Amino acid sequence: MGTILMCLSSKCLEKLVGILREEFVKTLFMRRDIRKLCESLKYFDSVREDADALAMENRVTGTWWSDVKDVMYDVEDIVDLLRAHSYKQRCCDCVLFSRLAQLPFDYKIARRIKDVNERLVQIKMNSEMFIPLAIRGPQCLQRNGVCRYVAASVDELDVIGREIKEATDDMVEMIVGCGHRSTISVYGILGMGGIGKTTLAQKIYNDRRIRERFHHVLIWLSISESISETDLLKEAIEKAGGQSDQRKSKDQLLQALLNCITGQSIFLVLDNMTSSHIWIDLLRSPIERCVDTHVLVTTRSREILSQMNAVHIHEVHKLKEHDALELLMKRSFRAEDEINVFGDIGSQIVKKCDGLPLAIKVVAGVLSSKTSKEEWVRVLESRWCIEGLPQEIQGPLYLSYTDLSSQLKSCFLWCALSYTDLSSQLKSCFLWCALLPQNFHIHRDVSYWWIAEGIVKKEGNRPIQEVAEDYYHELIRRNLLQARPEYIDEGISTMHDLLRLLGQYLTRDEAVFMNEENDEMPPNVRRLAVGNAVEEIPAIQDQKNLRCLLVFHHDACRSVKRDIYKKLEHLRILILVGAGFQSIPESVGYLVLLRLLNVNFNEIKQLPGSIGNLTSLECLSVFGCTQLASLPASLMRLTKISFLRIGNTALTEVPKGIGNFQRMDNLRSVFQNGIRGFTLDELGTLSKIRRLWVIKLEKALPPSIPVLLNKNHLKELGLRCTMGKEVDSRTSYEDSEVKKIEEIYNKLCPSQNVKYIFMDGFPGDVFPKWLSLEPQDTLPNLAHLHFYHCISCPVLLPAGQLPVLQVLHVEGADAVVSIGHELFGKGVMSPTHTTIFPKLELFEIIDMYNWQNWSVSTETISQSVFLVPCLKYLLLINCPKLRALPEDLHRIVSLRRVHLEGVHGLQEIVYHPGIVWLKVKNNRSLRRISNLCKLQLLLAQDCPELQQAEELSSLKTLYMVDCPMEQMFWDCFSKEQQSMLTYVVTTGAYGQDIYPLESVFY
Repeated sequence: MGTILMCLSSKCLEKLVGILREEFVKTLFMRRDIRKLCESLKYFDSVREDADALAMENRVTGTWWSDVKDVMYDVEDIVDLLRAHSYKQRCCDCVLFSRLAQLPFDYKIARRIKDVNERLVQIKMNSEMFIPLAIRGPQCLQRNGVCRYVAASVDELDVIGREIKEATDDMVEMIVGCGHRSTISVYGILGMGGIGKTTLAQKIYNDRRIRERFHHVLIWLSISESISETDLLKEAIEKAGGQSDQRKSKDQLLQALLNCITGQSIFLVLDNMTSSHIWIDLLRSPIERCVDTHVLVTTRSREILSQMNAVHIHEVHKLKEHDALELLMKRSFRAEDEINVFGDIGSQIVKKCDGLPLAIKVVAGVLSSKTSKEEWVRVLESRWCIEGLPQEIQGPLYLSYTDLSSQLKSCFLWCALSYTDLSSQLKSCFLWCALLPQNFHIHRDVSYWWIAEGIVKKEGNRPIQEVAEDYYHELIRRNLLQARPEYIDEGISTMHDLLRLLGQYLTRDEAVFMNEENDEMPPNVRRLAVGNAVEEIPAIQDQKNLRCLLVFHHDACRSVKRDIYKKLEHLRILILVGAGFQSIPESVGYLVLLRLLNVNFNEIKQLPGSIGNLTSLECLSVFGCTQLASLPASLMRLTKISFLRIGNTALTEVPKGIGNFQRMDNLRSVFQNGIRGFTLDELGTLSKIRRLWVIKLEKALPPSIPVLLNKNHLKELGLRCTMGKEVDSRTSYEDSEVKKIEEIYNKLCPSQNVKYIFMDGFPGDVFPKWLSLEPQDTLPNLAHLHFYHCISCPVLLPAGQLPVLQVLHVEGADAVVSIGHELFGKGVMSPTHTTIFPKLELFEIIDMYNWQNWSVSTETISQSVFLVPCLKYLLLINCPKLRALPEDLHRIVSLRRVHLEGVHGLQEIVYHPGIVWLKVKNNRSLRRISNLCKLQLLLAQDCPELQQAEELSSLKTLYMVDCPMEQMFWDCFSKEQQSMLTYVVTTGAYGQDIYPLESVFY
C-alpha cells in the first residue's frame, strides 16, 4: 500500500499542477479547492514509503492506511476525469456549447473535490491522534542493494566453518602454484544469492600468498546493477594505481587502463557477475596485454563461468547446522559462555534459515538486541511473519521486516534472494502481475497494461513503452518473474506461485483474482480478474470504483446488459479474452478513462461506433476475432492510439487514417488492399513506431519511397505474404506478382536500429538487398532473424556477418538443398581473427524437406577462425533428406543441447565433445551415437535402427521410447556404467512427448 500511495500521490501532484495551468480551469469555481488538494497531497507524498509494513502490524494504523489509500485512488479518478473532459472540451468546435454542456460535470467534480478535501483533513487529524510518529515523520532510509560496491576487506564475523577455510587454501594454492602463464586463467565461485560467495572471494583476495604473488596489481570490481562501463573502467584504473579523468571517453579510459596494466602480473576479482558481456566485450581485451593474469569471478550462473572459460569452479553450499549456529552467535554478539544458554533456541532458529548465511545474519541482527532466553523464544515462536500473512509465504527473513524498508524484502528473499531495492513503479508492476492467472504466460506486452494503469514513469525523451519494457526485464533480472528459457530475449515469463500469492495478499483489499476457492469481492475492489474456474461472473455494474477488469477464457459472459458500462466510469483497463462475446454494447462509449481494450478471441462481428468516444484509448486489440469483418470509421478519431493489433480477423480492409496515429508504437497485422483504405505510404508518418507487422503484402502497392528507413525507434519488423504452410498447398504467384512483391520488400528497408526481423511467405528467389548484401552494414543491431516459408530462395543470406545475432530460425525454405560457407559469409573480422556468428545462441532449422548437405567448413577464410563461440541450442526438425551432421561441428565447443527429429537420412552422431543433452526422435536411419564425452541425458524415441552406443562416459540418464533395439543399445554399456545409470524404457507413446526434461531449453 505504501508503494501504491507513493505512486498515486506523486502522479496526482504532477497532474494537478498541470491542470491548474490549463485555461479552462481558470473559469471553474473549483480552482481554489484544487489548490487546497495540492497542498494536502504534499503531506502524503512525504509519508514514509515503508509505512505500509508498520501498518500491517498495527490494526489502528492499518485502518488509517486503508483510508489513505482509498482517498488517493479517488483523487486520481478526479484528476483523470478532469483531464479527459478538458481534452473533449478542446476538441469541441463550439466553445459556448461546450461550456454549457460542461456545467453539470463541473458541479459534480466540485462536489467530489470538496468531499475529498474534507476526508483528507480528517485523515490528517487521525494520524496526529493515533498514528506513530515513525510513520508520519520524514524518512532517511538507506537504500539496500541499489549499488554493490563491496569492500574487499572481509568481515571475520562472516568466516565460519572449516569448509570456507579449506576452500580458501585450495583456491589460493591453485592460483599461486600454477606459475606464470601467458594466457588468462579464470576461476569461478558459484552459488545462490546470500550463500557466501563474496565472503570466500574476500578471503582469497586478502590472503598473504595472493598479496605477495600479485603485489603490483590487485583489482576488486563489484559489478553493480547500475554501474556504467565508464565508471567500471575508472574504478579499475584507480585500483591499478592510475588516474582516471572524469571527462574521458570509454576508448580513452581503455587506453589508460592498458597503460596501467600492460606487462604486469594481475589478480582481478569480478564480484556479482550477472552477465559475461562485462568480461567479453569490455575487460578481456585490455587484460590480455598482461603477462600473467588470474581472474576470480563470483556469480549465480554456471553459464557465465562457461562463457568465460573458467578453469576451475568452486560451488558454495549451504552452511551445516553447527556452522550456522556459530554464525548466528557471532552475529548476535553472544559470548562463548552464552552458547549454553541460547544454543538450543539458536539451533531451532538456524533450521528455519535453511543454512543461508544472509538469512542468518539478518535474523541475528534482530536477536542482537534481545538479551534474555525468553525474548529469543518469542522471536522463534511468534515473530517470523506479519500477522495474517498466508502460511505458504512465511520465511526466515521476514523477521527483519522493519529493518528492510518497504519491499517485504524478507519474505521475497526467502522466495527469491536477489530481490533488493525496487522503485515504487517496479513494485506496482510486480503487484499487478500477481493479478494474472496461475502459470499465465506474461508477455512483455504486459508493459502496455502497466502504462494504461498509470504505473510507468516517463524518463526524459525515451519512449514510455521502452521504459515499461525495462521494468519488465528488471523484474526478470531480480527473479520476481521467471523468463521462459525457450525465449532467448526473455519475451515471455511466468510468476512463481508463492510470489503470486504474496502479491495477492498485499493487494487483497483492492485487487482480487476470482477462482473456485476465492469468489468473493471486497466492497472497494479496484482491480478484478476472473478465471475460467468461476462458474458465474459476479455483477460488476455496482463496482463503481473498478479501474481494471480482466476476464480470461470464460464463456459465462456471452451476453451482457446493454448499459453495463455506464456506471463504470473509472475503468482504465478492460480485458475480455476468449469470453465468447458476440457483440460489444454501445455503452462502452461511456468509459471516458478507458486506455486499454482487449477483446481477443471473441465472436464479435463488429465494434460499436461509440468506440470513437473513448478519447483516452491508447491500446486496442482484436486479435483472433475471426468473425470481425470491419473496423468503425470513428476509430480513426482516437489519435492517442499507440497499440493496435488486428491479426487473425475477417477484415478485408483497414480504414485510411492509420498515419494520423502519431503516437503509434506497436502496429500489428496492418495491411493494404489495393488503393482503398490504408496504404503503405501512411507508415512514413509514424515517427515513433517501434514494432510493426505488415501482412498480405501481395495485395499492397509499393510505397513511393522507403518509408521505414528513417524510423530510428523501430526495433521489430514483420513482413508477410499469404503462403500455404504445407509443401503441397503453397500459394502460387505469377512472375509479375513476384516482381511487385520483391519491390515492396526492398522499399520496406528498416533503419539500422532494428533488432527483430520476421519474413514470412516471401515468394522471391533472392532476398531483399538490405538483407543479402553486407547485412552487417545495413543491420548492425539485428539480434533475431526468422525466415518462414521463403520457398524460392536457394541460398541463405550471409547471416554469419551479423555481429550481434542471437537467434536464427529457418523454416520451410523449400529451394534450399545445401547450406555451407554462403551462410557464414565473411564473418565478423578483427585484426587478428574472424568470428563466425559471434553472438548466436540458438539455431533452428525446421521443415526443410529438400535440404541434403550441411557444411561448417571455414577453409575459405584465411585468418584464424572462432566458429559460433556462443551457440548453446541446435534444433533440426523435419529435415528428412539431410545425410549427416557437419564434420567440423565438434569445433563449436559451446554447443550444449541438441534436438534432432525427423532427420531420416542421418545414420550416426559422433564426436561432439560439448553436448550434455541430446534428444533424437523419429530418425529412421540413426544407428550409432558415439564419443559424446560430456553427454549426461539422452532421450531416444521412435528410432527403429538405434543400436550402438560408444564412449558415453558421463551419461547419467537414458530414456528409450518405442525403440525396438533398445536392448542392443543398452548392452553397449559396461556393467559398472549400467549400475549408475537411470534407465527407463517405454513403448506405446505413439509419438507423444511423455518424459520430463524433453525440451531442449530445460
